[in-house]
Formats: sequence, C-alpha cells, structure tokens
Amino acid sequence: MSVHLDGGKPGKRVRPLTVHEAWLPKDHSMYRPRHGRQQVALICAIVFFLSPMVSLGVFGRPEAFENHKLHDFPSLSDGWGFFGGLSAWATDWLPGRQAAVQAEDAISRSVFGEPPALGAQAGQPGVGPVANQPPSRPETGPTQGQTNSNYPPVVEGRDGWLYLGNDMYAKCNPIIPTASVIDELIGLRRAVEASGRRLVLIVPPDKSDIFPQFLPGQYAGKDCAPVAARTMWHRLDTEVGYLDLRQPLLAESQRRGAPIYFKQDTHWQFHGGLTMVRTLAENLRPGVTSTWRTAPKETFDKQTDLPPLIGRTGTEPAELESLAPDGGADRTRTFFGQPNLTPIELRSEPTTGTVPDKVAMIGDSFTGFANMYLAAAFNDMTIMHSDYVQNDPGAAAAKLVDSDVVVIEIAERNLIGGQSPILAPAVVRTLSEQLVNHPRR
Repeated sequence: MSVHLDGGKPGKRVRPLTVHEAWLPKDHSMYRPRHGRQQVALICAIVFFLSPMVSLGVFGRPEAFENHKLHDFPSLSDGWGFFGGLSAWATDWLPGRQAAVQAEDAISRSVFGEPPALGAQAGQPGVGPVANQPPSRPETGPTQGQTNSNYPPVVEGRDGWLYLGNDMYAKCNPIIPTASVIDELIGLRRAVEASGRRLVLIVPPDKSDIFPQFLPGQYAGKDCAPVAARTMWHRLDTEVGYLDLRQPLLAESQRRGAPIYFKQDTHWQFHGGLTMVRTLAENLRPGVTSTWRTAPKETFDKQTDLPPLIGRTGTEPAELESLAPDGGADRTRTFFGQPNLTPIELRSEPTTGTVPDKVAMIGDSFTGFANMYLAAAFNDMTIMHSDYVQNDPGAAAAKLVDSDVVVIEIAERNLIGGQSPILAPAVVRTLSEQLVNHPRR
C-alpha cells in the first residue's frame, strides 16, 4: 500500500508525494512495517539482480549457450522498458543458469520421459547468430521470432531430427499479414524493374516444409502451418515471381543419398548454399555452370543451433567443397566470422564459368552457407546481411543503385511471418525510392 503526504497543513496546496507505508516515520499513524514475506521477496529480488554483477567480477563474462546473444544492461533512456530489459539482462547473466537448464532437461527426460517445457527466448526479427559457434566458423543463426507456451522453441522429430518451433509459429501467427508481405514484394519488384534493373527473389524453404517426413505425428501448428506455406508458395509463383529452390534442393539430396539440411540445425548444409549459387548463376547466365567442377575440400564439426534451445549441445559434420568454375583452380574464399553489419565486397577477374553481371545481394543466415561459392562464381558482387539493411537502409540502397541485378534472399519463415527487417514498409520505401530516382543507364 502507498499513501500521499500533503504536508499536513490545511489550505496549503502541496504536490503529493507517493511513498510506501513502510517508509513513513514510525510514529506516523499510517506506518506499517513490511511483513516477513515482503522482506524475503525483497531480499530475493536484490540477490537476483546483484548476482550477475558479483558473478561477472568473480567468474568473468558468461558464455551465450542459447540461440541469442546475451542481453546488454538496459539504458535509463528506455523509460519503462528499462525494467523489462533489466529482467532479461539479469536472467541471461545469472550464475549457473546453463547448468540449471541442462539439469532440468536431464531430470525431465529421465524421470518423466519427456522434454522440459522450456520457454522460448524472444529474438529480434532477422537477428541471431548461432550460439557457441566456433570463432573460425560462420555466424549464421536463425531468427527465433516470438513463440509462446503452445509453440515450443524446438519440435523434436523422428530419428534425432530437430525443427525450429518458429517454423510453425511464424506461419500460423505472422507479424505482418501474408497479403501485406506480397504487396511489399510486388512494390519492390516494380521499383527495381522500373529503374532498369533485374530482381531475383530467393526463398530458402524451411526444413519443416521441405523435409516434413521426420516431424512427429502431432506438433503445434500442424493444422495451419502447411496450409499457410502452400498459400505463400502459390502467391509467390503467380503474383511476385521467385527463383524456386525446392526441386534443385530435393534433387541434390537424392543425388547425395541424404537430406541436404542438418538434422539438428535449422539451416541447410553448405551443399545447400552451393545449390543456391548454382541455380542463381544459371538463372542469370544459362549454361554458365557447364564447366564447373567441385570436390570435397574440408570437413569440420559444426555446433548446431537447435539443441541449445532445449538445454543441450550438439555437433554435426559439415563438409565444404571446392569450386572451380573453369574446371581448373579452386576459387572459393571463406568469410567465417564476418560481422553482419559489414558488407562483403567480391571482386575477381572474369574467367570461364563465372558470372560477370554487377550484382547487389541482400541475404540472411542462409546466405552465410553460400558466401564462399558466390566468391568463386561471381566477378562483381556485394553481399549485405538484412541486419545491415535494417541498420542503414540508405547505405544499402546506395549499393543497390550501383548494380545491374538485385538479389533478395529471405528464409521462408522470415518471409511468411513478416519477420525479415527488409519487409518493413519504411525499408522497402527507402530502397524503392532510391532505385527509381537513380535509373540504370
């Protein structure tokens, strides 16, 4: 309970001051001391918020074990958002939290025979590097989006397959209605083409969409997610126009004798990135890949991004391939650890089997598995992460203006759920206006 102090003098207008009754002088008629439960709660709250600070001084910075970076300490300029941010910060930096999450998982599975109902961690749309990714490997993580108790962060499928819960949630609970997403894409295509440039839209399919055979018999979103996906693919095909990767990915999976996506990661393997690059090159320059030669180059254990969301860890073998467009020397270059806010500028001498077009590409984490092959196959390309576009749409627009071909890659869940930052109307408007105002001559 709180009371108002008015100075106690009749007729005098004094600005009320709201205080807790326990803070009043003890001889005040409305003084009430805190009871035991209030004191315990207050002490627990203080310990909760001070523990991260003490832990930081004793043990150093904790490692991010979930699929998001640790929350920063909030700013007072955030207003009331400071308190929500403070809670998220204290939770992330709480000592021993990773051990507690892993213990909950072990107990739930061994005692009750089921995975724990771990809450999903909300993420920023279009943002999220893989947690615990080796420093020398690419930071390519999924967008978590917002889930709730009915949509778990991870759907555990058959034969050890894991699926991102946001695959289903984004389809059944889009941030932006599908009709609005389609309208934004149509408007962007019109602007690009009106400026004398070419637009290629690429939509990597969700693992749950292209390889549904490993999903469990029942899961949240089973009734609405497939329907929403079919509707989206149909509208992309009939109203927008896009480069369909589903058949090339399935064909490559059949050729290799195994699905081209990781079992415990939400992305395609590097073979999937190479398939995208091959399909894009053929779309721009039919027949250009006839001289391409690939071969196994390197294999490493990639830390997968889905187990940490349920308090576990996991790795899978990831195989890199060499790519010699002219059939001779390998021209791949790796960009592991490249910051999302720094564009990748690819410049190389033309040779047989390479694409000479001046290309500006906007992508998300899926493009991270293709960068090394884009470097081998394209002579003049600028690759921008969607985070960079969100951070500075004007700078991104300038790079699009300096191109002949605009390539947009948006993962299925980010597109259908309206989660990609480049689908924001203000971003689309900035890109479109700059392109139309600077036609390609």
